[in-house]
Amino acid sequence: MKFTCLQENLTQALNKVYRAVPTKSELPILSNILISAADDRITLSATNLSTTITTNIGASIDKEGSITIPAKMFRDFVSNLGSTTIEAVLKDDILHVSSESTKSKFNGVPSDDFPDLPEEKKNLETIKIDPQKFYKAVSNVAFCASIDDSRPVFTGILVNFDGKKIILAASDGFRLAEAKMDVESKGSPFKIIIPAKTLIDVSKVFSDIDKPIKFTLDQNENLAMFSQEDTLIATRIIDGDYPDYTKIIPDKTSTNLNFTSQEFMEAVKLTDIFAKNDSAVIMKIDPDGFIELSASAQEAGEHLSKIKAEIGNAEKVQVGFNSKFLLDFLNNIKHEKISIMTNGSSSPCLFKPTQEDEDYIHIIMPMQINL
Repeated sequence: MKFTCLQENLTQALNKVYRAVPTKSELPILSNILISAADDRITLSATNLSTTITTNIGASIDKEGSITIPAKMFRDFVSNLGSTTIEAVLKDDILHVSSESTKSKFNGVPSDDFPDLPEEKKNLETIKIDPQKFYKAVSNVAFCASIDDSRPVFTGILVNFDGKKIILAASDGFRLAEAKMDVESKGSPFKIIIPAKTLIDVSKVFSDIDKPIKFTLDQNENLAMFSQEDTLIATRIIDGDYPDYTKIIPDKTSTNLNFTSQEFMEAVKLTDIFAKNDSAVIMKIDPDGFIELSASAQEAGEHLSKIKAEIGNAEKVQVGFNSKFLLDFLNNIKHEKISIMTNGSSSPCLFKPTQEDEDYIHIIMPMQINL
């Protein structure tokens, strides 16, 4: 194998596929990336056996071939080269890489040892997704997914396609987020669960390209595939049924209020300093048009912040929240104003952007407090 390419292009490609390289693995080959040269293109691939990312870049190919080399080492090396032309030559499973001022050797492992790569099939229904809308929707729900592997379905994001729009939902059992987005294609409805990390990677890899993301479901292989231009991301679908989360979304609420998200975030951050040992941040809703946020800890002291709010219908309510959940919501939702709706101190609390055209809701379960 022998090829020549631009450092900038190779760096971008390596950064894409590196997302699929596992941090730890019992299979050493998974710490490598597969490099193949053919037809005036270099193909880079990485996999953790659950998710595979493959991308292509243009190159001058003098001799076709393939090899796997350590992913982190090669990525760090190429990204630190600076703008230059790179020549790579494979000799006896060693990749010789040179630029205008450098020469390096990377010990490789034969490509035959690398896992088989999934292939995109042409005869399956394809949904076209706007990459910017998808990035926003994923960002708004992914942080609610669980990191507890003992409940696999909650580590994923529910992808519900009703034939016209995609509904994304994620929950860790204590909070829930749902985002809806229209798509450019119509097709057969389905519900699948995709690892949250994979959807985050998909949304980031494709976010800076204007062309739609092609989303294909291969049920025979239990795979979901996302492609755009020269990049393909394939992921295993998580087995299991996602719980019917709609049951906890309140139809009507007795207390509704709107407020400025920045002012609320500042108050939460200050109050969080005093919420020690997972104690609750207490939100007191005053029907006269105020919200009070307070926290106390015996060893730390106590704090109270008061902010203005636009009150619709309201009762005097005190609700306890995990401050981390509030901050996660506020840090991920980029809206000037948000609304809170609740039926009392023990009921799920619904948060949403004040704008009516936003198809997004967020629910946080309250913590028990001593009133």
